[in-house]
Formats: sequence, C-alpha cells, structure tokens
Amino acid sequence: MDFELMLKYVHNVLKENNAIKPKKPTQFFRSRITHTYRVYEWAKRIAPDRPNCNKDILFTAAIFHDSGYAIGKENHAAYSAKIFKSYAEKNNFDKEFTDEVVRIIALHSDKSLLKKEDTSDELVLLLEADLLDEEGAMGIVWDLLSQGYQGCDNYEAALDALWIHSSHILNQDYMVTPIAKKYWEEKKELVRNFIKNLESDLFLGRKLYED
Repeated sequence: MDFELMLKYVHNVLKENNAIKPKKPTQFFRSRITHTYRVYEWAKRIAPDRPNCNKDILFTAAIFHDSGYAIGKENHAAYSAKIFKSYAEKNNFDKEFTDEVVRIIALHSDKSLLKKEDTSDELVLLLEADLLDEEGAMGIVWDLLSQGYQGCDNYEAALDALWIHSSHILNQDYMVTPIAKKYWEEKKELVRNFIKNLESDLFLGRKLYED
C-alpha cells in the first residue's frame, strides 16, 4: 500500500474544500492534515500490541478517518468512509479490504466501542490513536492558545481553564492496549504535574497585592 500517496490525496481533498483549518476561531492553530499525519504515526506506534491486526487496514483507515470534513463536520465519519470508498474503487482495491476500511472509518467516532469485546483490533487501535493525539503536552498548548485567543490575560485564569479542560483526560481511562495505556498514563501524569507546578509557582496560598 502506498500510504504516502494516500496522505497526499487526503491533503488535497481537504485543501480543495477549504477544510484543513477548523471553522472555530478558537482552534485557529489546528490543522486537520497534521492531525491525520499524527494519528497515522500513533497507529504505527501502538500497533505492536495487536500483532494479528491487519496493518494495511489500520493505516489506511487512519489516513482517511477525518477526510470527511471536506464535506461537512456533522456525520464526518460517514463522509470520510464515502471518500475512501470512492478512492478505493478508482484504484481497484480489493472489495473485502475496502469494505472493512469503510466500516471502521464509519465507526471511528464511537469511542464506546473501545470497551466492547467484539470490536476488531483495527478499530480498537484507530480509536486509541485518534484519542492519543493532541493530549498531554499538546492538550495543554491547545488550551492555552485557545484561552489566549479568547482574551485570557493572567496566569490564574489560565490555570482555571486548564483545570476545566483537562478533566476529560484526567478522569478518563479510554485505552485498551498496554502500549496505549502507557502513553495515556504518561500524558495524564504530565498534565497533573504541570498544573501542580503552576499552582505552586503562583503562590496561590497567600494573599497577593492587587495590580
């Protein structure tokens, strides 16, 4: 499989439809194509935990999983599956392979499938790879860039925002495979330590002079 060619194709689809950047102004710093690259890399990083998975299916699905934003945000998973199916038919991909990639792309937004015993290895790894991106250090940067755009102008307010927006990682244990669990716990620990150190550095236990 020529994964680099697929990445270029998805890049072009998103670019031609003005869908590389999210519409939300507070996410001005994000890029859907670089997210795609990273999910593909995460999939490669955690794939060894499921040695029987079909890596061609996994990596192809990772590359196309968000291509549907070229059509619309709502139901983007279904649109992504449609875009891949068209690509596969034009390139004479095997039907069984195509059908399975279409299936897991269409399901990749349903994170509850991670905990179901009959979820395929390929879908488990795709769900984990998608969740692992933009968390930990990147999640902190995301929150601070977004808050800055919205006018956050002091450290204490930034800290409050981090507490609010970090709750989704600190209170969740999505991961199933051991490698993904290890990375998830490392990301959670980084976030906890960053917030703890910021609180300490701000000396919030004492009354400060007003500006």
